[in-house]
Amino acid sequence: MSHLFDENNQQSILEFTKKLEGRTLREFLSDEDINSIEENIKEKPGNKGKLGHHVEQYFFRRLLNSKSEPDFPCNLELKVTPLKYIKNGELRPKERLVCNIINFLEIVDESWETSSFLKKNKSTLLIRYIDPIDKEINLLDYKIFDVQIFNIFDNLNDSKQFKEDWNTIVNKVRNGDAEDISESDTLFLGACTKGANRAKSYRQQPFNIIKARQRAFSFKQQFMKELLDRL
Repeated sequence: MSHLFDENNQQSILEFTKKLEGRTLREFLSDEDINSIEENIKEKPGNKGKLGHHVEQYFFRRLLNSKSEPDFPCNLELKVTPLKYIKNGELRPKERLVCNIINFLEIVDESWETSSFLKKNKSTLLIRYIDPIDKEINLLDYKIFDVQIFNIFDNLNDSKQFKEDWNTIVNKVRNGDAEDISESDTLFLGACTKGANRAKSYRQQPFNIIKARQRAFSFKQQFMKELLDRL
């Protein structure tokens, strides 16, 4: 499908992706694609919830990667994130939105304006889907709720708070206190623990011999709720 949008133009990508709204990924896939995904799930049950991977690979026809650059060459990062209905019937974000791993050794030499975080996450193509209560529903049949581009600098209050949060996190690393970072330190931008085995995922920090738990930047669930409430 890559020939149906211009990967160097954010608006072109947005217009193409808007076709997903109110629909399911299955509706856009060939029988061959569906069979490939089903086989992959059987072989690797842990991939069952990786809807974002399937959107990237089969909707956008892009190879999965973990590069430090944004997913699209027009400086646009792709994120697929779940919503859920709570008891009173309201729709809410199911979780935080995890971004890039924090490199404690390198981040101390960055500034907010030139940060690796901003380089990758300044503009995000946000695809939100509804995580069904019935877990027997195939992920290819999850309904896409909406598609939008979120840019940190489109809202002055957002950009100010993200900058303040980023500095709060980085200053702890600069003070040799990376092991004491907590998600409660910040309001919008968090530093969540990250790793297949979080208890054993530790990284060196520059100003302390004590290793700190590996962390990744994330849009906190509280901020994801605020984004949803702005609709």
